[in-house]
Amino acid sequence: MKQAFWANPWFTIPALVFINLGLVLALLVPPGMEILHLNDWRQEPLNTFFRWATRLGEIWPFVAIGLLSLLWRYRVAVLLIIGGLFILTTSQSLKVAVSKDRPMLFFANHGLSDQVVLAGEWPNGGRTSFPSGHTMTAFGLYGVLALLAGRRRPAVSLACAGAAVLVGVSRVFLVQHFLTDVVAGALLGLLAAGVIWAIDQRWLRQYAVLDTGPLRKNPPASTDPQPPAVS
Repeated sequence: MKQAFWANPWFTIPALVFINLGLVLALLVPPGMEILHLNDWRQEPLNTFFRWATRLGEIWPFVAIGLLSLLWRYRVAVLLIIGGLFILTTSQSLKVAVSKDRPMLFFANHGLSDQVVLAGEWPNGGRTSFPSGHTMTAFGLYGVLALLAGRRRPAVSLACAGAAVLVGVSRVFLVQHFLTDVVAGALLGLLAAGVIWAIDQRWLRQYAVLDTGPLRKNPPASTDPQPPAVS
């Protein structure tokens, strides 16, 4: 049965709550202050925790999950390839088009570099701040995984939402992005997950062979309720 993108509230509701809270904070807090307000929190073990957490929005989860899915369900691997290329192309194109200063360049231009406490590593510089590619990747990747898991697996969906939100928070904590960059990345990632899901529901789902794999020989039997017979 085809399912709408919003059919899994266990992921979409936490994701939307995060995006809306981020929007409210971005309106209330001047640019850069959200980073400076976290200065007192940048100490161990939080520094190490967020440096590892931010990797959940990098390429390796795509590769690891994609390779594992080849043993179970080819369709997941195909969706991850489509999603990875779509998210990478979109985020990089927007970064070049917008050309927004990264936080450290922003602070340097405003003579505030000495007020920033770092989390144990020097942040990226340049003008590639908007949107947050890590956040867009996380919300896109884990959004698709949550939708594939379905609303009957709330623990998986909530874990996916938690991972995506954690990546977004880590980008501000590590002085890599402003809050507006993260909110935009989350929203774009959610939209990307919707596009990828629509591709799956409209075109890929009709190919039963994609629901097979070495460890799953036969496509799952349909559990859709059958319409009553018309006499």
